[in-house]
Amino acid sequence: MDPMIRGYREDDFRSVAALERENSAGDCKPEVFIRQAGVLFADTFLVAECDGRVVGYTIGALVQHQPATGWIVRLVVAERYRRRGFGESLVAAVIDTLRERGAVEVYLSVAPGNHVARALYERHGFRDTDFCPGYFGEGGDRRILRRDFAGREDLIYRD
Repeated sequence: MDPMIRGYREDDFRSVAALERENSAGDCKPEVFIRQAGVLFADTFLVAECDGRVVGYTIGALVQHQPATGWIVRLVVAERYRRRGFGESLVAAVIDTLRERGAVEVYLSVAPGNHVARALYERHGFRDTDFCPGYFGEGGDRRILRRDFAGREDLIYRD
C-alpha cells in the first residue's frame, strides 16, 4: 500500500487537526496551528493519503536568507500506519520540495529519546549537530539535525 503524497488542501483540515491532537501533549490547540500552517507554509505542507484517508503529514519551512535554509517543522504519521513507509515518503517529499525551492540545507529538531525518528532522519542524510536543553521549555530537550545538499546527491532517499 503506497501512500500518495500531495499538497495540503483546505478539506484536509479536520483530518490533519485530529492527527495533530493525537500526537500533541497538553492543552495544545492543534486547530490554530494547522489553520495557520495551511496559510504560512502552503507550498511545503504535504499530506500522505491512503485509500482516500489522510494518514500523515509534514510541514516544511523555508528561511529566505543566503543561503536559503529549510526546516522540517512537523512530521506526523497515524499510529496504525507507522513503520510502513509513510514517514519515509513524507520526509523524502518535503526534502525534495524544500530543495526545489532553493534550500541548500535542511534542519529539524527531534526529542533525544526518539530513536525511531532519529534513525528515519539519518537514513535521509541528517546528522546530529547540536543538543538544546529546554528547547521547548522545561522537559522539552531537543537534538538538532542537519542535512546539507552540497555534494550529497548520493544521500537522497528513494523508495
